Amino acid sequence: MNKKLLLAGIVAVVGFVTLTAFGGKTLEQQKAEIQTAITAKLEEFRATKQEECNTRVTTEAQNRFTQWQAEEEAKAAATPGKKSSTPKNKPASKPSTQPLPQPQPPAPTNPKSDKMQGGTNTSEKQDKMQGQPNTSDKKKKMQGGGN
Repeated sequence: MNKKLLLAGIVAVVGFVTLTAFGGKTLEQQKAEIQTAITAKLEEFRATKQEECNTRVTTEAQNRFTQWQAEEEAKAAATPGKKSSTPKNKPASKPSTQPLPQPQPPAPTNPKSDKMQGGTNTSEKQDKMQGQPNTSDKKKKMQGGGN
């Protein structure tokens, strides 16, 4: 009889633990609670990451702005006669309505007649013979480049 009583007690304890372990909830209710907990954690994680990202972007933008501002101040200091780069409220000036001056067209030349007469060609040959710079060097000098 003791064995039956002991066995009945163990079955009762296991049954009690089994029934109370889930709080009397169904599987769908448990999955719904898990899903809401996951969603809450995910939203919290997103909010913290968004805040970190905003903070990084703000600090980087501030750093770039201060760097740009320092460069602008350095440019303003390097150009004499100009005042600081702080904008002042000035009325907008009207653009000039005068036409720009037109460059003079080069004088027309006939290359065949120059070669026939031996005009400029002979002086270029003499310059080359004496070690003078060639025409590409002349072009560079006329364009302002070529050291």
